[in-house]
Amino acid sequence: MEDLIAQHLEVALSAAKKAGELVLAAGKTGTIAFTSKHTNDFVTDTDKASEKLIISIIKERFPLDAIFGEETGSSGNSEHGRWIIDPIDGTTNFFRSIPNYTISIAWEIEKHQPLVGVVFNPRQNELFWASKGKGAFLNGAPIKVSEVADPALALMVCVPPHRRHELSDAYFEKEKRLFAATSDIRSFGSCALELSYIASGRLDGYYELCLGYYDMAAGMILVQEAGGKVASADPLQLLTDERCDLVVSNGLIQDWILHMVQV
Repeated sequence: MEDLIAQHLEVALSAAKKAGELVLAAGKTGTIAFTSKHTNDFVTDTDKASEKLIISIIKERFPLDAIFGEETGSSGNSEHGRWIIDPIDGTTNFFRSIPNYTISIAWEIEKHQPLVGVVFNPRQNELFWASKGKGAFLNGAPIKVSEVADPALALMVCVPPHRRHELSDAYFEKEKRLFAATSDIRSFGSCALELSYIASGRLDGYYELCLGYYDMAAGMILVQEAGGKVASADPLQLLTDERCDLVVSNGLIQDWILHMVQV
């Protein structure tokens, strides 16, 4: 199993780097056209090209593995393992030329238990990766979560449900509660990036509703391998491919965040 994980990590790293080159080149061509898939959910031709490239690289080495991509959906038999791909996490940032977008690639055997995760921010040349039992890394250097144990000192990510405005009133009540009790709040527009920042100790906690699993799969194992924790914000709502209500932290403030969003 250790060799299999290492092989999948190697392919994920290669695919993320090559997709990053493609996305960077596309971003230099000028105004980027986009279309709307759903409310406040956009796609560009570069998203599609990036996902196509990633899948082609994966299939060269692992033709039997299943794929779950944001743009192409599900295919293949997951008994051989499953890849979870977000070809550009932060598409709005990408077409608005905001540098906070990433390529996110994960691999798992058991559903929603990733064994490999790679997150690449091509604009800032930061490559995060993790594999089960081997730790988490940024550009080759080991990373770990912060040691902030006092919520009053915590730097939180809180992202309003921009695709589900009907949930905003209840969400903002909880965000206000978190804001009043912590140091400050951030939002970068890419879940994969934000989870990578928690894994590297730049941020301490995270709360968001209605994510897709492809948004957070790679970041999930990054956080776990860096010593943090990932959980559903609602104990009655498990993480699914279609919807993830997420609480993530350095582990030291995890129970506190869960309490704050569940009361």
